[in-house]
Amino acid sequence: TKPKGKVLLATVQGDVHDIGKNLVAMMLEGAGYQVTDLGVNKTPQEILDCANRLDPDVVGLSALLTTSMPSMRKTLNLFRQSNSKYPVIVGGAPVTEEFAAAIKAHGYGENAPHSVQTVHALLKKRRRTAI
Repeated sequence: TKPKGKVLLATVQGDVHDIGKNLVAMMLEGAGYQVTDLGVNKTPQEILDCANRLDPDVVGLSALLTTSMPSMRKTLNLFRQSNSKYPVIVGGAPVTEEFAAAIKAHGYGENAPHSVQTVHALLKKRRRTAI
């Protein structure tokens, strides 16, 4: 069947943890999405370049370490500076909804099931505004 959409996932620069990201990837695939996992310790530029190449519907960023959370901010800033069209959601153990709002992420995933719901909601909103 045709996928519901494409999602690019990456763990941000300074972090090599991927268990949570991998759970999100599995749940998204189970929900019918095509998932590309860029891996861990990815720079903002690597994530943007991959997004421009793959043209995903949503980009998901993961961090487990508080020390890597500034890389999420840098990635979102780069996406904005580049006039990127890709909505970005963030998640990971130290990440909060307040942090997501502060860095102007398009969404927040508290856990894997919530991340899937967030992707669903973003795609529904995008499709409504595209009409």
